[in-house]
Amino acid sequence: MTLFYMKDSDNNSDDFHYDDSDSDEEDDLPEDDEDEVVSSETEDEGELEEIESKLDRGEDVALSALETKVIAKSQTIYSCPRCKKIFFNKKWVKDVITDIYTVQTQLAYCPKCIDKTYENFIGSIEIFDKNLKDRKEKFIETARQIEHSLEDAPPFENIINIVEKNGILFIFTNTTRLALEIGKALRQELGGGIQYEWFERNQYLRIKWYDEVDNKSYFKEKLRALKDRRFGMFAFEDED
Repeated sequence: MTLFYMKDSDNNSDDFHYDDSDSDEEDDLPEDDEDEVVSSETEDEGELEEIESKLDRGEDVALSALETKVIAKSQTIYSCPRCKKIFFNKKWVKDVITDIYTVQTQLAYCPKCIDKTYENFIGSIEIFDKNLKDRKEKFIETARQIEHSLEDAPPFENIINIVEKNGILFIFTNTTRLALEIGKALRQELGGGIQYEWFERNQYLRIKWYDEVDNKSYFKEKLRALKDRRFGMFAFEDED
């Protein structure tokens, strides 16, 4: 039997869709308009370089209509939930614009903050398996394979920690995408039952994998004991 459960999520799709379609309208422009298009593209590039330079220096950015258009072209911007910096142009810089003007913002701890918040995480996979002793290495191997094979992964999109507590295996990740892909791989390779719980507008993800759905009650007290010690909890969760 397979268990699938979505919590606090308005979006049931695992895929993000963007309009990447190319337009051929420019080919039909009159000659005078073609020069105007080239000039506009050059201005856009110059504005983007100026924004990047200001962000690198930690300066505030005064947003014009053009700057808004340029920044909004980014499909995904990662934001550190602790220091609020963003990963922009392959660097972690001061964030003054993304909350309003980006298409999509996702959370990930920057290298400086992950060392200070080792108990926090963006995604978690909790593995409830009565045969954990025999299959533990298989779970870890699968998770590591997904981590290393993830396409277009930024350097911080990785597994934060793997630890066993009270007979439960925890895999903590720095992005929801990595957690989701590991969960999918476990379900595909090992079967069992899987549960997805999304929190805080889909910014955090908890995945629970059971060798058998009927074993939920068996692991309930083990998990509750860990929660009482605040192990395996997200930063925003209450003790209860």
